[in-house]
Amino acid sequence: MNTIETSLFNKHVFAQGLQHAVVDQAEEDIIADENEEDVKSSEDRALESTALHFTDADIREVKHHSIVRFTKAIDSQRLLTSEGDIVYLEGLFIPDNKDNDIKTQKFLEAHFLDKDIDLYICKESKCKSADRYGHMRVHAVAKKDKTWLQAALIATGHAQIRTRSDWPILIDRLRPIESRARTGKIGLWKLSGLSIMDALKISDAQRGFHIVEGTVRSVAMHKNIVYLNFGDDWRKDFTVVIPSTIRRQFSKDGVDIMGKGGKRLLVRGWIDEYNGPFIEIDHLEQIEWLETTN
Repeated sequence: MNTIETSLFNKHVFAQGLQHAVVDQAEEDIIADENEEDVKSSEDRALESTALHFTDADIREVKHHSIVRFTKAIDSQRLLTSEGDIVYLEGLFIPDNKDNDIKTQKFLEAHFLDKDIDLYICKESKCKSADRYGHMRVHAVAKKDKTWLQAALIATGHAQIRTRSDWPILIDRLRPIESRARTGKIGLWKLSGLSIMDALKISDAQRGFHIVEGTVRSVAMHKNIVYLNFGDDWRKDFTVVIPSTIRRQFSKDGVDIMGKGGKRLLVRGWIDEYNGPFIEIDHLEQIEWLETTN
């Protein structure tokens, strides 16, 4: 791990994958005008949930690395330890709208500062151990009460889930926590620019990281690439593009991707534009099937 002067850090430096969300200014003002005591109270209630505790089953999915003392939030996803190292909280998308970065830092320091933290790393061979700045990628858990920091940030609406091909672990554990925050319109979920996008209403969507929900209208395959179409005109409507390598992974998992017509899903990723808006996936965890059958 690296020891770096914290003064060099700026929240914009850490915008991995251009993670900036455009939201309506009036909506931002609504968040800013919220009573701080009410926000603090709702956060405290969310943190009382046992669903935020790291369990024995979770521990079996990862590898314990070390115990550190958390001394400072460098930004909304990076913690400075008492040893002078910086670690990165993996599995999160934290939009940099207005002062959300600062609010998230304050939340982390209010609840976890000067506490002993267990660091867990991915034990799968395809996982990259460090981010592009050389900071160790971790799941962080308060040693005393087992509160999982990633789950706490998602439950209180400071963050959304971010899946990555080289860090696929524990995403399914975080999904119901995010779902409750979304349903309750907690924190960032109050902002329409950060809410779930309707697959039928994003023809003019700005490019960027989004979560999209919709029903697959048709499934097509061309040159071993699968296309999940959500509208009547594939040249204009939203599409999920599944390369052949990912299609084979679905098959290995027993998922009949060609039989998904009529099924509803959530997909998260980078929206681009070619024959209408599309997301090309590079790992299975980007898609969450909202029906239990294959």
